[in-house]
Amino acid sequence: MTVTTSTLYAGCPGTGSQLSIIKHTFTGTDPSRGIYIQAGLHADEHPGLLVIQHLLQGLSAADREGRIKGRITIVPYANPTGMLQNVLGFWTGRFNLANGENFNRNFPNTAEALKALSEDDAWKEAEANTLISQALKDVPYEDVVSASKRALLREAVTHDVVLDLHCDTAGILHLYTNKRYTERATELAAALGIEVVLLEEFAGGGSFDEACTLGWQWLVDQSRVPASRIPFTVSIELRGQADVNDELAAADARHIIHYLQKEGYIEGGDPLQDAVSREQVQRFPLEGTVHVPSPAAGLTVWKKRPGEWVAADECIGEIVLMSSGVDGLRVPIISPVAGRILVQPLMCMVKMGQRVALIAGAEPQHERRKGSLLLNF
Repeated sequence: MTVTTSTLYAGCPGTGSQLSIIKHTFTGTDPSRGIYIQAGLHADEHPGLLVIQHLLQGLSAADREGRIKGRITIVPYANPTGMLQNVLGFWTGRFNLANGENFNRNFPNTAEALKALSEDDAWKEAEANTLISQALKDVPYEDVVSASKRALLREAVTHDVVLDLHCDTAGILHLYTNKRYTERATELAAALGIEVVLLEEFAGGGSFDEACTLGWQWLVDQSRVPASRIPFTVSIELRGQADVNDELAAADARHIIHYLQKEGYIEGGDPLQDAVSREQVQRFPLEGTVHVPSPAAGLTVWKKRPGEWVAADECIGEIVLMSSGVDGLRVPIISPVAGRILVQPLMCMVKMGQRVALIAGAEPQHERRKGSLLLNF
């Protein structure tokens, strides 16, 4: 068993400088099976960065004991460009300040790259991993961010499982994945203590997790590989931005280790139990989630918090109007659906139209369309 540390080229942000992305690879007795875990793609989301540090300690211990079986790739920070974007002490790592683009959108479409590559007769004899790697190598990049995206995707797509660690503003544990992996997502959620799973067929927007699957789906459609080869890709929301502490991070890392043991990437070790039972895991369609806009500008005062259930038309909070004179007027925030609150803003002052809650409902909403399920904020 070995562990190696190397870097991925992440582009040149300016004259005389170059960015790189660190990766650690733990290679065990069966490197044909691989799992890829990254954090910090949104560079203002820091819980995952600390989880990775605790996870590396656990993996290093397993490596010293000879218990690594599969190939485990860890990227401690996936977005060096975003990690440079500090404005007056505030991290602005969700959007590229150069053009306003969300860092987790518009990843290369590997299926399109493979279609171009397939015009060469040599592709018919190539192994699938080689095909995808070559197709992505040929994708041009325009700037430092697109270079990073290509590098991350090219690394991740050769793995069987991809875990992308995120967080929201203020919220509870939840995860996003494709409906094809409903049962695997339930197993993962139980291992990690996640009670809410959001499922979709095609979210759209070119997010990292979905981009990892598109090339493999195209190869399946061409009868080059079985459907089982499409990577199990997941975006995991590790609560909210303020939830950065050793206790939570150490527990999350232990749960990931437990999952790696269940999946056979690590042998032996201390026996661990699932953090929650499968029966506690609630599955919702992504089309059933509602982004509730603020009905006014002002201060939020909450009656319901993330994790709580609400009824349709129930008041979940109020907006205190700063400009209402001496009357102290408030505007209620009404839930449009019955469901569970997943997310609220971290900051209490909000503007009109800003998202003030993400609520998971059981029934698809007519305005939520497959292919346009991810907002750009």
